[in-house]
Amino acid sequence: MGGSANPAMVGVIRERVAAGAVPAGRDPGEVGVVLGAVTVVDADGAAARARARTEVAMYLAVVADLDPTAGVPADLLGRVKELVDAGRDEDAGRLIPDDVLDLFAFSGTPEQVAAQAQALIDAGAHRVEFGTPHGLTDDGGVELLGGAVLPLLDRTRGRR
Repeated sequence: MGGSANPAMVGVIRERVAAGAVPAGRDPGEVGVVLGAVTVVDADGAAARARARTEVAMYLAVVADLDPTAGVPADLLGRVKELVDAGRDEDAGRLIPDDVLDLFAFSGTPEQVAAQAQALIDAGAHRVEFGTPHGLTDDGGVELLGGAVLPLLDRTRGRR
């Protein structure tokens, strides 16, 4: 599932997979759940989160409605969409509070991003995909993901 860093969505996706797999004679447990989202990791966590807010603003109005657990206020979605439509992506991003940002992006320091990814693993995700732009620079983000984020993950936990 793209556009989500929300651990609660792992259970939702499992239910939806089971609804189709069982009638088809397939074991739902054989279908892995993968979640991925915009990722911005940097030693400067505040700058990474500010960039992630701008990136998320561009698609929040679409993906928020697809997440029945998010509960993003309609007035917030409306205002974000209005600003994005006016080409004011950074202004739209500034409206996104931390709790909402964390549902739709991996962002912050390597430790913050690792904690978000670990929450998905603990919820039973089989894989986590870190989407672009990766960092404040693509090369820097990829380097931090491979060198600082991945070593912090315990991928043996949470598998169901």
